[in-house]
Amino acid sequence: MSDVTLLIQASNGVPVLALARDGAIRFDSSEVESLAGSRDYRLMLETGLAQIGATLSEITRIGCDIGPGGLGVTRTAAAFANGLGFTLGIPVVALPAFALLGAEAFDGQTPVVLLRRAGRPYVHFGIYRDGALAHYEHCLEETALKKAAELDKYSLAGNIPVEGVEAPKTNTANMATLLAFMDATPEPAVNARAYPIVEVLS
Repeated sequence: MSDVTLLIQASNGVPVLALARDGAIRFDSSEVESLAGSRDYRLMLETGLAQIGATLSEITRIGCDIGPGGLGVTRTAAAFANGLGFTLGIPVVALPAFALLGAEAFDGQTPVVLLRRAGRPYVHFGIYRDGALAHYEHCLEETALKKAAELDKYSLAGNIPVEGVEAPKTNTANMATLLAFMDATPEPAVNARAYPIVEVLS
């Protein structure tokens, strides 16, 4: 039996759990009709382990989407990942949602503007370029749009449309993108945990 990687994505508001083995995604809860939209992480995990013929003890890596995005669902996903990581004695790798979305939408040349709703009138705003997240801030939507307009050209990802720009390419990263990001991340400390990116409330 080979090691299993657990991946969790939830900051877009729809929790998805995946299991990878031998460098490929072997289970994706979004592809199971009965699990669509489920927030029962235990059920998703048990279903996935059964489907790929693995046990809990074979999980050696956990990657969790930490947002920014839906606050409650992101916190719940991180709590589940952290609890499981603590129980299994393995670290949890934090996967920033905007780096994932940027990688998903990036065409190799055109910068990607990332926009997600936050507590009104704020938004989460980022710019992904040259293969990396170059900028992130929690700001007023007006501020984000002004900064985006300074770019000569860009594509859009997230859940906020912008007048005169093609609709957002995606608000969800493919699980293979999460796995690639995790594979490229340096080995975390033994006690590493996922801490959600939350809104600035002050």
